[in-house]
Amino acid sequence: MAGQFITEVQTVVSRSVPPQQPAVVTVGDIHGGTKRNIIPEEVKMELTTRSYSEEVRQTIIKGVERTARGVAIAAGVSEDRMPVVTVLDNESTPPMINDVGLSARLQKVFVTKLGAEHVIELKPIMGSEDFGIFSMDGKIPSVIFWLGADDPAVFAENKRKGVAMPSLHSPLFAPLPEPTLRTGITAMTDAALELLK
Repeated sequence: MAGQFITEVQTVVSRSVPPQQPAVVTVGDIHGGTKRNIIPEEVKMELTTRSYSEEVRQTIIKGVERTARGVAIAAGVSEDRMPVVTVLDNESTPPMINDVGLSARLQKVFVTKLGAEHVIELKPIMGSEDFGIFSMDGKIPSVIFWLGADDPAVFAENKRKGVAMPSLHSPLFAPLPEPTLRTGITAMTDAALELLK
């Protein structure tokens, strides 16, 4: 049933989410059983989801619940043994959506202070960032910006070769303390001064 669920849960994205809306469901952790010839009494899985809207996030969560229950029903599981799906509040985050006006305002500040060649507008990514909780109700406009921390020479060489830089969560990530810290402090200070005028 666990294997069937892992396969079937992928259809939540392909069948329940509009194709124009990016979404991801990943089973990143699975534990069950004690020996190869004993069918386990219980299997526990941990999933992660990604989306660009709260509406799609809720569609995914409902789809995970529906799929888990559907696989169990198809296998003849009794009602008292149905799968339990828990959304962990401390590990589940809404999408982080930058306020367009605030983003444009801060971009001008950063370009003025750091130079246009040092300010890059990136495409949206599906990171998991709890910062989105602050603006979830729409009352507080928010912006998250990234600070480049790689050695510029290594970055340029990797870009020339078409090699991706190690991500923040990679054991190979090697931030360059200077000028990263100075740039980060400058950007945050100038952003605060702009917003507190």
